[in-house]
Amino acid sequence: MKSLTSKIGIVIIAVLIIAALFAPWIAPHSPGEYHLDKSFAGSSLEYPLGNDADGRDILSRIIYGTRVSLGIGLVVVSISLVIGCIVGMAAGYSGGYLDKIFSFISDVFLAFPGFLFAVAVAAFLEPSVINVMIILSIKGWVSFARLVRGQTLAIKEREFIVAGRATGLKLPRLFFKHLFPNMVGPIVVNASFGMAGVIMIESSLSFLGLGVPVTTPSWGVMLDQGTKYLLIAPHLSIYPGIAIALVVLGFNFLGDGLRDMLAPKNR
Repeated sequence: MKSLTSKIGIVIIAVLIIAALFAPWIAPHSPGEYHLDKSFAGSSLEYPLGNDADGRDILSRIIYGTRVSLGIGLVVVSISLVIGCIVGMAAGYSGGYLDKIFSFISDVFLAFPGFLFAVAVAAFLEPSVINVMIILSIKGWVSFARLVRGQTLAIKEREFIVAGRATGLKLPRLFFKHLFPNMVGPIVVNASFGMAGVIMIESSLSFLGLGVPVTTPSWGVMLDQGTKYLLIAPHLSIYPGIAIALVVLGFNFLGDGLRDMLAPKNR
């Protein structure tokens, strides 16, 4: 990756991954540790980003919130990718009624905006990390499936696929040894953009009280709690907002870099 933005994206994501993996050692305090005598305190040497309404360390809660956001994003994108690849390859390779059924179902899902769909489903479920993953996976697989279907339609008539069919290769081997490796590039790019989208929607759901429980150190929850005190302690919302912006920006920059690197003209 030669572009400056892609390098910035890699740095941002690397820092976030390190923060998520080593949160117990990096965070200066426990994210649930109360210090009521320091409520709404500003930045200090002991608390670099200040304290929230309950005196909890904002920096520590942001660091632990990285685990929630990246964890949910990784699980949702992984589930969506696996389901989308299987369904997309099956529909694109088989064609006929199976492809028509898939096209109809995907069109129905895409008729609903992703965030509104997530809000509508979350309203009937209790706030929890597992429920957020399920909600975002219900619709997340569609974009991967449509991408893979399109790639399959373009690849399935190429010589090496025809030769594989002629030699009697079984479908699982044909799919994952010959079809899938030739569409990894677009899938990886889509996964990077997908991570940014999932983290954004998760934060929005948590901000509305429909995502993770309020006791969980989540950036969306922190934003929600901070909006009540914007006039007296704006830092309660500013710092988690910056964290959300950075992670979304990082994955978008990475996706742009991957797209440029894997484009046929650059090979």
